Amino acid sequence: MRLLLCLIVYAKLVNECENVAIKTDGISLDGGNILINRYSLPEDGKVAEDFLNRDHIRRKRYLGLGRKFKLNKRYQECIAPGDAKGHCKHLTFCPIDILTGTRSTLEYLCVIERTYVGVCCPDDVALSGMIGSQLVMDLPAGGEDYDLKNNVTGCGLPAEGRTIGTMQSATVQQWPWLVALYHPKEYQQGTEQQFCGGTLITEKHILTAAHCLQGVTPQEVRVRLGEYDFTKYNETRSQDLAVAEIKNHEDFVVSTYENDIAIITLAQPTSFNSYIWPVCLPPTGETFVNETVVVAGWGQQEYAGPTSPVLLQVAIPVWEQEKCADSFLQRITENNICAAAYEGGKDSCQGDSGGPLLYQLENGRWVTIGVVSWGIECGNKGSPGIYARVNKYIPWIIKHTIARV
Repeated sequence: MRLLLCLIVYAKLVNECENVAIKTDGISLDGGNILINRYSLPEDGKVAEDFLNRDHIRRKRYLGLGRKFKLNKRYQECIAPGDAKGHCKHLTFCPIDILTGTRSTLEYLCVIERTYVGVCCPDDVALSGMIGSQLVMDLPAGGEDYDLKNNVTGCGLPAEGRTIGTMQSATVQQWPWLVALYHPKEYQQGTEQQFCGGTLITEKHILTAAHCLQGVTPQEVRVRLGEYDFTKYNETRSQDLAVAEIKNHEDFVVSTYENDIAIITLAQPTSFNSYIWPVCLPPTGETFVNETVVVAGWGQQEYAGPTSPVLLQVAIPVWEQEKCADSFLQRITENNICAAAYEGGKDSCQGDSGGPLLYQLENGRWVTIGVVSWGIECGNKGSPGIYARVNKYIPWIIKHTIARV
């Protein structure tokens, strides 16, 4: 019925919009056909890297590729149900059912690129008062997919500002994408706090390190979102969620920690609030050399020392790749990123594994550029921490998150 309704209205809408200028945001057109929708998914289900490198894809990065590779993005502005501010989107990517949840269905239909019939989806779905509301859409998203004017919705925006420098406690709402992984049995017995960290990238997916989950079944691990201080119960309305699936990178090498990256799929989606919020994924092609970045976690405060019950953070520089490679006998690949204070004393440590290395873009969005992997002890001068370089794994992340929707 819904499909029939869209087909009936389609011609009328296209006619009415023939002379309306709709922003294409740089998507290439060829004879009226949108190039992005010419690509078909290979039989093996892999997203080709050369596809992601094309000009019209590179501008929008990896934002919301679906089965038919329609963009999960906002098009022209419109008035959504509940008189909320909205944008035209493909029906597949609007998290609420616009067509059956409103009195006047036709009122909320719109045309995308003069080719598709879309729906007017609220920017902040919670304002619409409709079932299925969530605060953030378009996930996982790239930090560069937002402009400076949009500082309210989307990934990579904490609830409050921050100052960073020496090792110090984070504030309660400072890093709402930080995730703690723990073993339920050991945690209840008081023998373990958390064993690894992670980063929330969608309402159902956690980015972490493969070595944290080697030989671990979904039933043996729990995910805590929104935690700050493990000694204070319910201080941040944290959520403990079960794990549905663990996906370690298929080329992870246990002996060398190459391709040390993994994705956890939660048994149920989380809801977002000021304590739980997703981070953005980084722009491709950037090295971040000599940039100041932040690593955060509940790991050991010094090598072989106690873990911290409170979330800690430290600002450190990203090393030049050659300088990093010269610091180790083990091979450092282009899929690694190295960071630590050159003088020593500022570094990630045991228990921080799987957590994020964070960088703030010029538009204010925070992106996770690295996943804590390994190092020689902690904080040694001339020996940086080694991280999985996230922007080298964008196609793999897409394949195991949005490409499976």
